[in-house]
Amino acid sequence: MAIAGSRGAGLQDASSDVDLYVYALGEVPLEFRRELGGAGAEIANRFWEPGDEWLDAASGLHFDIMYRSPAWIEGQLDRVLVRHEASLGYTTCFWYNIIHSQAIVDPRGWYATLQQRAHVPYPEGLRRAIVEENLPVLRRNRSSYRAQIARALERNDLVSRQHRITALLASVFDIAFALELEPHPGEKRLLDYLPEALAELVRGVIEAGADLLERIDSLLDAVERRIEAQGLTLPAASIEHVAAWVADLDRACAFYVRWFGGVPGPLYRSQRRPLASRFVSIGNAARLELMTMAGEPARPAHIAISVGSRDAVDWLVERMRAAGIGIASGPRLTGDGYYEAVVVDTEGNLVEITA
Repeated sequence: MAIAGSRGAGLQDASSDVDLYVYALGEVPLEFRRELGGAGAEIANRFWEPGDEWLDAASGLHFDIMYRSPAWIEGQLDRVLVRHEASLGYTTCFWYNIIHSQAIVDPRGWYATLQQRAHVPYPEGLRRAIVEENLPVLRRNRSSYRAQIARALERNDLVSRQHRITALLASVFDIAFALELEPHPGEKRLLDYLPEALAELVRGVIEAGADLLERIDSLLDAVERRIEAQGLTLPAASIEHVAAWVADLDRACAFYVRWFGGVPGPLYRSQRRPLASRFVSIGNAARLELMTMAGEPARPAHIAISVGSRDAVDWLVERMRAAGIGIASGPRLTGDGYYEAVVVDTEGNLVEITA
């Protein structure tokens, strides 16, 4: 059993309840729980985490007991500290919950070991994953929170407006705590944990009237500047394939199959020009695209780098265009199913940027 929440972190005030977490391998009998809570207790609530609540008559304290499986909470730690899996808001709140708690009963030392696992530096991979998960939905995607708020304002839909503002702020906080290398503290006193300048911008959104969209943009501008200052603006990229022009497609494929164990893909023929090509997969590395077309001499053709999504392609190309990078062709859907743009590097090489 551990105490957490405000009291576990030493931040309680007169209104703070007592948050207790019971880690058990099986169900704690309901009869025992009813006797513990006494008359008027709410037993077996399952609206959030399974738990019981009651008001202690003698002390006036509100007790909130939550029941967890040890395997479940270990999985939550693995999710963020090992697999670096992000969510839309509140990614690291369970990690914070473990760190900022105090064991009351720990007969086998299991909870002490769990807390020792939790006391580690903030993983860089997790920080990047949180930014990559939450940043696009703020205002970059077509169905971003900002876009949804703008549509709600147009139709005077107050409920939708409030719902999307709350979601937007949840993702802002997730990013902000990741940038500060701090686990997410949950739902209470959040502005106390932010740098004051950012907290003031959040207050501006909450208190906004007709200038709501302007205040949202000011907040998101500040968030994006902080992300860029920490070098986290660029999308996660990987080489998708490299391409070469060849004189004889079958002969070239046979070479890579025989000598490198390549696995050729299906033949592709363009409907717009006399182009034929095949991808050859070699091991787990980037693929090789072999292409042939009358009038094209054998030579290296291009490098294709994947940035993960169409929105990432659009965003990156616009940033490169603004920086003066040569754009050979803007984002488009190709005949063989790729969403791509083509840019020119400093040496004149073509680079395909793909989703």
